[in-house]
Parts: sequence; C-alpha cells; structure tokens
Amino acid sequence: RLPGGADVGAIDVTGTRALWDSSREDATPKLETLCTYHVGEVVTSMTRASLVAGGAESLVYVTVTGRVGAFVPFTSREDVEFYTSLEGYLRVEAPRPTGRDPQAYRSYYAPTKHIIDGDLCDAYAQLPYETKQKIAEQLDRSVGEVMKKLEDTKNALL
Repeated sequence: RLPGGADVGAIDVTGTRALWDSSREDATPKLETLCTYHVGEVVTSMTRASLVAGGAESLVYVTVTGRVGAFVPFTSREDVEFYTSLEGYLRVEAPRPTGRDPQAYRSYYAPTKHIIDGDLCDAYAQLPYETKQKIAEQLDRSVGEVMKKLEDTKNALL
C-alpha cells in the first residue's frame, strides 16, 4: 500500500520511465508493508471480490497449480484474538505431516505479519476429540463453539 502523500515526489507522469529507475532519491515512492505471508506457490492472479452475494469481500488469489485461496479481513477485535490464540495452540498441537514448523514455512521469505494461517486453523477439525477439547478449554469455549466459529468464517467467504 502506498502511504498518503507518496505521489508528491513523482515527477514522470508520462509513464515512459519507471519511477523506481529515477536517479532522484526523493522521487522514489516508498511502499508500506501491511502484512506478509508465504502462500507456498507462485500467485498468478489476485482480485478483490465477494464469492457470494452479501458475503465478505476479500482478496481472492489463484496460484500456478490452480489452488484458490483468499485473504479475509476480520471485522472485530474478538475474532482476531480468538484466531490468534487458536493458531498459537495449533502450532504446538496439530500434527505435522512433513515435520516442518508451520510458522517457519509461512515465514520463508519474510516474517509473517498481521496474517492468521487459515489452513492451520482448519486443521482443528481433523484433531482427535481429546486434543480439540484441550484447546477449546484453553480458549474458554466448548468444542462445538470453536467448530461453529470456524464454520461461520468459512461460510462468510463462501
């Protein structure tokens, strides 16, 4: 995202020369990194859209292998805190088929910033009931409430 006033130093408005090729130090716009996340594949297309009428608007992306994913913004601080806590517990409790730490994988090129790993949160449904119950107790909720929250988030997108 370009911060406000970033275009003040832009001199070449014709488009014949890239702004980052400019020799003037003050003419280069500075981008602001809001979030980082390693998808794992090359993203070939990205658009802002709502997949269903009345659904949440999100950034939908497609990768080179055909995977479709979405970045869904949270609307409340409570959701952010819930999913951050759930993700933290699942980093420890969720099985790792490859043996790789999910945080290390998602931070492959740059540290993950302001993103919650939905794939990891979705792994909650595949856990044994005892593990689900242990995580739900740490979140001060029942297993049903956690599952409902996960389903509600998916249904808001789809």
